This record gives sequence, C-alpha cells and structure tokens, in this order.
Amino acid sequence: MKTKKLCSALIAAIWAWSLSNATSYVDLTLYRNQHCTKTGSGVISSWMEDGWNAISSSVNESLYADNINSDNFWNTLHNSLEDGTFYHRVAGMHFSEWETGSELFLKAVYSSINEVAVTYPSTLPNGDPVVLSGKIYLPKNKKVKNIIIANHYTICSNREAPSHASSIEGIFAIKDYIVLMPDYIGYGISDSIPHPYLHLQSTVRSAIDMLKAAIPYLRANCYAYNPALILVGYSQGGAATLALQKELEEHYPDQYAIQKVFAGAGPYDLAATFDYYVEHTTTDIPCSLPMLIAGMNYGEDLQLNLNDFFQPILQKAYPQLIASKNKTMNEVNTELGNEIKLLLKPCIFHKQTYPTAVLYDAVLKNSIVHWTPQANLYMFHSTEDNMVPFLNSEHAKQVFDKQHIESIVYDFAPYGNHMNAAVTFFEKVYKAL
Repeated sequence: MKTKKLCSALIAAIWAWSLSNATSYVDLTLYRNQHCTKTGSGVISSWMEDGWNAISSSVNESLYADNINSDNFWNTLHNSLEDGTFYHRVAGMHFSEWETGSELFLKAVYSSINEVAVTYPSTLPNGDPVVLSGKIYLPKNKKVKNIIIANHYTICSNREAPSHASSIEGIFAIKDYIVLMPDYIGYGISDSIPHPYLHLQSTVRSAIDMLKAAIPYLRANCYAYNPALILVGYSQGGAATLALQKELEEHYPDQYAIQKVFAGAGPYDLAATFDYYVEHTTTDIPCSLPMLIAGMNYGEDLQLNLNDFFQPILQKAYPQLIASKNKTMNEVNTELGNEIKLLLKPCIFHKQTYPTAVLYDAVLKNSIVHWTPQANLYMFHSTEDNMVPFLNSEHAKQVFDKQHIESIVYDFAPYGNHMNAAVTFFEKVYKAL
C-alpha cells in the first residue's frame, strides 16, 4: 500500500514530462575536449532535470531506497513475469508507457535517476567505422562509487534496446553507480545493420568503445568515481560480460582495473549449447537459433547462404519476424514454435559437413570457457534453466576448478526457469553492490 501511495503521488509530476520524451541521443564525441564546470550546462537533458525537480519537491526520496531494498519490489518483478508484463513494461518500454498498478512503483524508481541515450564511434566486425548507441544511467549524486558496464540479455525488437527502453540494470544507479549499457551492433541507432548475435569480439568492442567515449562525458559533467570497473550481465549479457572481463584483463590491464564481475546464466560454452539443442530437437528460445546462424555468418564473415539452413517456413518468416527487429523476443518465440526440425534443415544435425561445419567452427571460436579469470567473479545459474542450459556454467566451473582459481564464487541452485532466475540474479547483484 505504501508503494502505491508513493507512486500515486508521483504520477502527475512524472506523466507530464515523460510523455513528451522521445529517444534523442547525446553525441559523446562532443565532450572529448570539455572540462568540468559548475553548471554542466547543456550536457544533462533539460527534461530530466525538470523531472528531478518535480520529484524532489513533492516526495521524500528516501522512500525509494527503503522500498527497492525490500522484498516488495523484487516480488513485484517476479509477479510481473507470471502475468507476462515484465519484458514488455520493464525491459521493453520507456517508463512513460507503463500502465497503472504495481508498475507505478517502477516509474518512481526510474524517475529518480537520469537516463541518457548516447551515441559513440566504434567499428563493425570487418573493421569499418560505425556509430553505435547505448544508454547511461546516472545517479543524482555527482560523487559516485564505480562505473558498471551492463551487457543486456537477448532481445529481438529494437524497442527493447537499452537506448529505447528502461532496462532493469538501470536500478543500480539508485545506489550511486554510473551504469553504461551498449545497445550492441544492430540495435538502437544502428538498427539497419545485422546484429552479430553472440559474436564476442564485436560485442566486447561495443562495450569498450562506449566506456572510452563515456569517460570524457562524465568528466565534463563533474562526476567523480572509483576507476575500478564492475561488470554485469545475464544470459547473452552473461557471455558478453565474461568475454569483456577476458579482454580487459588480457589487453587493458594497465588501463582498466576490474573490481567485481557478476555473470549470470550465459552461453559460455556456445558449442556445447549448440550440441545440446541439436540433440534435444526442441528449444524454449527458438529465436536464438536463426539469430545465431545469421549472427555468426555476419560477425565472422562466413559468407554462408542462410537458406541452406532455414526451412521454407523460416525463410518466409525471417525477414519480418526477426530481421525487421519489430517483434519482441516473446512474440518471436511464440510465432516460431519450439520444434527445431520445423525451423532448420537436416544439415544442422551434421556438424562435420558443409555448411554446418563452417558454422560450428565459428561457434567454437565464440565459446568463452578456456581462459583464466583474475578479478573477483560471481557466477550465477539456475539448475532449472530452460533456455540457457546449466551445462554452460558446469563446464566453465570444471575448467576454472582445474586451475584452482580462488577468486570465483559459484551460486548454482534451483532458482526456477531462465526468466524467473533473471530477477533473482539482479536482486542478488543489487543487494551485493
């Protein structure tokens, strides 16, 4: 009841300024040569400043922290999974689009932090330059703890991309962290480009380039922070997070220190995941199969013909259902169904022969289990995961245990299916920060 009263008091103040907001990007390259000023004029979006003022003048902001640390907030997210609203209202829409009820509390949370959609220069898998986008979540406190790089989970629609949505990872800004969330290639401002799904090199590059571009922006806005990074990611973001940790530790050890890494339920052993789905012939995340084939084909420049893999029904559906990036992950999965044989041609079951052999080599290359983590690492996975097989974390643990790595904490337990476990993961990360 307290939560609903808090949100009811806020809704009039929030609604007026949030409805008028459409995604507009701040170009991070404009701040390369700027220095900290007292006002930070023109850097923070004026509409968000107005929103902050409206909230602070009418509400005791300490209630935010009290509620978000309570079980009520996290139970709200778990319940929203059961009625199908979680990925539509939390991860796939700007908070101005959320409906009445428990979602009003989430509006209160996100109106107490600043969401800034940004663009920055990066490179495509072939080395060509590209402008990418993402979102920076900023706390109101200018003296913050650390920068968090949060890699997002699998999405299908462009409106689910961080720069267009209010992602759950943004709540970390409540605790005075700066959160950087890259859209990845193929989403946000680069949505006309194919998404190199689970292609680790380009995914990691998008995160590092965003970090490089964001630092001058943060300095221009007078943010002071601990330079040691925190890395967070779940599902696709879990694999991206481990890959980012590996890249930073091996190639940027003197430039970027890592304080802690939180990796949840990622397809770390992508080859074993591929084998698992082929052997079981069904999947609860059918969108991942055509996305993986197309993503590896683009990311590794395999020059394969997708129709050599896609059954006629998928050939017909792919352009509008997946390539258009108009449908959410839930919508795509529902329309595709879970029978692999109805979606993919028999060649997918023969990884030793062309064209699957070429694809499988790329999948092997993009597995992230054979290396030695240095920073403190927390690995989370539900043993009941129905989308990313638990074998991924098992295999990673087996490899890491052989190296006697003492900096890893494993949290493997029956936390429910992939979606429900996601909320548990973010709750654990939030409370650990």
